[in-house]
Amino acid sequence: MDSHSLRGQLSLLIVMAATVILLAVGAAIIVLWPNLLLAGIIIGCCSVLVALVGIGRILDRRWVLWFAVPAFALAGLGSIMLAEDLGISRVGELTEVVVVDHTSEVKTVHDSTDPGGRKVYTHEYTLQHTDGSPIEEPMIYRGKDGFEEFDTGDTISVLIGADGNAPIEPAESIDFAADIAILVVGVLLSAGVYLMCALLLLFGNRRYREDRWGAAPWMMD
Repeated sequence: MDSHSLRGQLSLLIVMAATVILLAVGAAIIVLWPNLLLAGIIIGCCSVLVALVGIGRILDRRWVLWFAVPAFALAGLGSIMLAEDLGISRVGELTEVVVVDHTSEVKTVHDSTDPGGRKVYTHEYTLQHTDGSPIEEPMIYRGKDGFEEFDTGDTISVLIGADGNAPIEPAESIDFAADIAILVVGVLLSAGVYLMCALLLLFGNRRYREDRWGAAPWMMD
């Protein structure tokens, strides 16, 4: 292995380590402080960008990015989803409640990107404990259709904050199996991309030297 190939392998290892560290930091922030979800997502996106930019600069084969983008995106998505569910489960207490009322509100928001305005939907679900005691804060869903799994009068399981008055989200919204499946697929694909890059650095440079200086004597007739 020549010095150029060795530098490439070392650079690839540094990029891989930086990607893993950034992704782990973003996931840890979400698990420990669920209210900092946006910060964790931004750090996770930065880890994916580090991987893509690093591979793009180390290798001169742009087609590798067609494999790298979905692989790293899946790994990042899986880690963020799993961290979010772990964080919510850590701070929330599983509680059975009754849906007392459901109201929805539609507002038109105007901004520079959409002069015609865009509609913002907000659904509020008033809840109470099964013994009839009220829960002070409603459960809020921001989206067009709201929670389609239940409606007024249904008894559901939700995660409620430590004070017992701030419902976070329905327990059915947390799916660790799906999170882990996405993460495992993303990690395996990302590992495959890094292995492919390492092989390209090793054998690609060897092919380049043969094309430049001619075939080795033992390969000639």
